[in-house]
Amino acid sequence: MESELINEFYLLQQSRANKYEEVLNERIYTPSKKINKKMTSWISKRGVMLMRLEEKLNTSMKHLRKKYLKF
Repeated sequence: MESELINEFYLLQQSRANKYEEVLNERIYTPSKKINKKMTSWISKRGVMLMRLEEKLNTSMKHLRKKYLKF
């Protein structure tokens, strides 16, 4: 009888642990993964945009120096 109760208690703990894990995945891990993905893609796009802008600025400055600052 006692071993049956211990086994039943163990099964109850396992079912609660699985339910708790599902709740964690649903409410915390999955949304945070989505947010991390959005942030990394946003940061990456912004970085690429800034590098292109800097390249364009350097090209423009080089052209202006050649045109107006002749030594």
